Amino acid sequence: MQTKFLLILILFTVGIGSLFSQETARERIARRRLQAAGPDFRSEQRNRDSDGEMENVRWSRVIYRYLNLTEEANAPLRYPVTPADGRVNLFTMLFRLLQENRIPAYEYLDGREEFTEEYRTGFRELLDRFGIYYETVGGEVAVNDADIPAGEVEGYYVKEIYYLDTHSSAFRIRPTAICPLLQRRDDDGTVTRYPLFWVPYDEVAPYARRMPVMNSSLNNSMNGSMDDFFRMRKYDGEIYKAQNPQHLAISQYATTPEEIKAEQERIERELADFEKNLWKRENHPTVPRQRKADRRGKQ
Repeated sequence: MQTKFLLILILFTVGIGSLFSQETARERIARRRLQAAGPDFRSEQRNRDSDGEMENVRWSRVIYRYLNLTEEANAPLRYPVTPADGRVNLFTMLFRLLQENRIPAYEYLDGREEFTEEYRTGFRELLDRFGIYYETVGGEVAVNDADIPAGEVEGYYVKEIYYLDTHSSAFRIRPTAICPLLQRRDDDGTVTRYPLFWVPYDEVAPYARRMPVMNSSLNNSMNGSMDDFFRMRKYDGEIYKAQNPQHLAISQYATTPEEIKAEQERIERELADFEKNLWKRENHPTVPRQRKADRRGKQ
């Protein structure tokens, strides 16, 4: 009897193991097909997934932030400036992914983003536009690590969406796109920022998950990934725009530094108040009117 029970248990275990192996194989095949389809198809697929997630959202707000890489909180985005010990910074990773055509990049347009084929930026076009040195070897573009202008990237624009998740009634924030900023000094000493390109964050995320970062100067262990850094919002950035019908940045309707600062604080306060009031509603649910009427009828 005991032998029969052991035999059944072994067969059941083997069957379960085969089932999970088969599912894993299917997932692996699907992932390979998605990779082979190219970045345009992947971007379209992720846009559909994102649209499906957001279509039933009851409240959302799009916020744009400027991340200054001289701020200590944003240092994980900048270092190492040049590749060292197999590690690279965020811009170098983006640069190489673009070179290998693994992710798409889209033109920076004044006031809006258009993630369509019409506005997609080619790698060589990017190099020529911003004067990045390269060589052509066997018909392929070659750029040495020393010629990647990672040291000139002094900041990033980050596009975020704040929204109320319909299914969980939770307040969520997620990055949707990033744009590196090249900072150069003109002959007259004027410093100018050049937005290079927009990349949808979902295109970057699979690579960012495998990119370890040092999140603290007090703890030098590589205890997180670049994806953790963005999704957990460990960066520090000031708001330069909140989405509006006219696509205006704050600096376009607030004229003085004091007015700009006040507007930034007002938007931050609105976001914090919405989340705070949401938690109050969750912790102190109101009694439905019908139930109150029922109690009055019983008295």
